[in-house]
Amino acid sequence: MRILITGCSGPLGVAIAEQLGRDHELIGIDVNPGLWTQRLVSITDRRTIFQLAREVDAILHVAPLHQPHIATCSEQDFIETNVLGTLTLLEAAAQAGIRRFVYTSTTSLYGRAMVSHWQAVWVTEDLVPRPRDIYDRTKITAEHLCRRFALSKELPTICLRVARFFPQPDSLHVLYRLYRGVDVRDVAAAHALAVTNSDIQFGVFNIAARSPFLEGDVRALRRDAVAVLRERAPGIIDLFAQCGWKLPTSIDRVYVIARAEHNLGYRPHYNFDEYLQEACQA
Repeated sequence: MRILITGCSGPLGVAIAEQLGRDHELIGIDVNPGLWTQRLVSITDRRTIFQLAREVDAILHVAPLHQPHIATCSEQDFIETNVLGTLTLLEAAAQAGIRRFVYTSTTSLYGRAMVSHWQAVWVTEDLVPRPRDIYDRTKITAEHLCRRFALSKELPTICLRVARFFPQPDSLHVLYRLYRGVDVRDVAAAHALAVTNSDIQFGVFNIAARSPFLEGDVRALRRDAVAVLRERAPGIIDLFAQCGWKLPTSIDRVYVIARAEHNLGYRPHYNFDEYLQEACQA
């Protein structure tokens, strides 16, 4: 398969290219140079995007502005890149009749819907987003565009709502792997599954590490997280004690990946236990 990857110079774009590059022919584009980037192209460059779409079988759209860009980019920048850039790619893909369009979305778009003072929020794809900022709003809008093109233009499209995978303190890395984080290698694997899927016309999937928590834990997680951690992930108790880290008294959400597991065959390999093993070997 010949695949166009936008944002190919970023950490996720590189991880995806490393996995797909073994079996597929890739065309990587970005506004910044990178190991897997063949063309320095903006996704707002309609003429070039339409030309490239005619040369590929599938598009992986990883490029939009992210939440940290809020400090440096205007709302207009977010609209032009995250919305209009995505629209350009969708229009080009539909015109070219490509076999699969994959959009990298984010769990951030659930926004204020993940806020509850009496229990942890069980975050499935059915949770209605309540955006907090321009990043969330533009990601939701882009997903709506993906849905419209899938259903009215017959463009097979999958949106992956990706959990946190960017660098952060070790204590957060290991803790978030339990309920709101993911390893970039698993994110890349999810993209590989999505781009090669030939059955789904349109789908939205949470992509995160597999949590040990159960839906019945949500109230206890909010009011006494340590007790739940002791039962569901006892290894974290000793690790935090050894490192001098403070255990959380409350956990506010749990990302649920059951739909991705069932429909995509997603199987994260770098969950909490694997993170502990890697940390011990380092």
